[in-house]
Amino acid sequence: MNIDTLRRERAPLWPIALARIAIGVLWLFSLRWKLPPDFAPDAGRGLLDYLQLEAQYPAFALYGRFVEAVVIPNFTLFAWVIFLTELLVGLSLLTGTLTRLGAAVGLLMALNLGVGMLAVPNEWPWSYVMLAMFHFIFLITAAGRVLGVDAWLRRRPPTGFWVRMLT
Repeated sequence: MNIDTLRRERAPLWPIALARIAIGVLWLFSLRWKLPPDFAPDAGRGLLDYLQLEAQYPAFALYGRFVEAVVIPNFTLFAWVIFLTELLVGLSLLTGTLTRLGAAVGLLMALNLGVGMLAVPNEWPWSYVMLAMFHFIFLITAAGRVLGVDAWLRRRPPTGFWVRMLT
């Protein structure tokens, strides 16, 4: 099979759309243990606990020092940024709205999680690799164009440059 044959091959996109919706639910479900105003669950580990683990077991010394010296002392600011970003990524993927943007941000978040948790005991770093791969697939396939708001956005004239790029 040559490259021209691969370019002509088409696969149904609805399985990717279902995966997009599932990963959107995953992001939203993960918010339950980092809810404002204290960003901690009623029981178990919260966001601050995981940040402390990243600082305690850094895979990269510079990353660990950054978490320890910048993120943890400014926990409330970073907690709000993390919470709102995960909320927006989850909603984007769940609804298929500006999916390429949501997938790009989710990809960066998955990579950051992977780097931060790489050396933490009892973590499985491949889960973050898989999460990043899903986001990459959603990004390159424009997964919101099937079972998503992006399909509706693209049908509305006039479709500008940013709508085409982000949907």
